[in-house]
Amino acid sequence: MFVVAFLGLFVVAGTAIGYFMSFRPLSRVYQARSWRAADCEVLSSRVVRSDDTSRPEIRYRYSVDDRPYTSDRYNFIPGSTSGSMASDAVESHPAGTRFECYVDPADPSEAVINRDITPWYYFGLIFFAGFAGIPMVVGAFVIRMRSTTAAAQQVAAGASFREIETGAGPIGAAAGAGPVVLQPTVSPLGKLIMATFICLFWNGIVGLFTYFEIREFSSGSGGWGMAIFLLLFQVIGVALLLWVPYQLLALANPRPTITLSRGTLPIGGSVPFEWQLTGAASRVTKLTLTLTGREEARYRRGTDTHTDKHEFHSEVIAEATDAMSIQRGGGSIRIPAGAMHTFNASNNKIIWTLTVKGDINRWPDVDESFDVTVSPE
Repeated sequence: MFVVAFLGLFVVAGTAIGYFMSFRPLSRVYQARSWRAADCEVLSSRVVRSDDTSRPEIRYRYSVDDRPYTSDRYNFIPGSTSGSMASDAVESHPAGTRFECYVDPADPSEAVINRDITPWYYFGLIFFAGFAGIPMVVGAFVIRMRSTTAAAQQVAAGASFREIETGAGPIGAAAGAGPVVLQPTVSPLGKLIMATFICLFWNGIVGLFTYFEIREFSSGSGGWGMAIFLLLFQVIGVALLLWVPYQLLALANPRPTITLSRGTLPIGGSVPFEWQLTGAASRVTKLTLTLTGREEARYRRGTDTHTDKHEFHSEVIAEATDAMSIQRGGGSIRIPAGAMHTFNASNNKIIWTLTVKGDINRWPDVDESFDVTVSPE
């Protein structure tokens, strides 16, 4: 529910911006197509400037059924736009000019000079697509995948883990007894939410500067230096726009469930495990499970904080290529003698991770990681 509510905030904001900047103005333009023409006279005409934007303020009068009216609406674009458009509109409508405006027959107090559709009318659609369209699609996939995830958890909870005996008796009799279902470090849904947030944040800022860049070029005062400088950020923005649908497609991948026979992995010991793919496992052509151990050290250098990472262990513990083994299989995890156990301090960490990768032709691959706990000997 939190995820849906979080995405809903973006949908509300994007829809509101799209409505007031594009949908409503476009609707007014199409309504004005049926308005009747009237003879108008300009009373005053000037350009109203606001920071780097401007708008035409043209006050004119007209009569409907021998009743006088005045208006100052030039078009239906909200707010200010480029200086060139405002200047051109004012220059073509000096005081005293008689011209043809368009009046709403249902409400003669409503009139407009220009009812042509320009690119400015579509500016709000960019915000709607980014801030509302993407979260709506993500939300739809979230709702759809919730049932799949719940089914996977039920399968994992009800799965019978085969009893494997060792020389010391059943593994389940050791400390941390009982089958344990691992939780992914970051779920595909979490990756999608992160990608969506970064994409909206980055492209929201870059899009604002791009808007000013386009406006400057439209007015003839744009510089290529700023355009080249922004190009790198725009390329990254496009890459982020591609990253979101990539993670969205990954939501449809089969989900791996990893079950250990006990909660911790002892150094020098062996612990059986099982995996199961829930979903369209037949799409996976190769499944690889890799155990890695890495050290993270955080330190300060001057006023900056750095984190160094070193991978000291990497081992493929299972690999499957046939359909039956890919969908369900098992093996054992052995932590080498002399290795370092899991450790978590403020500046130093030892992290052991089990990574599941599944190759899918012409589709995002399965790629999920599960942190495991390694206990001292």
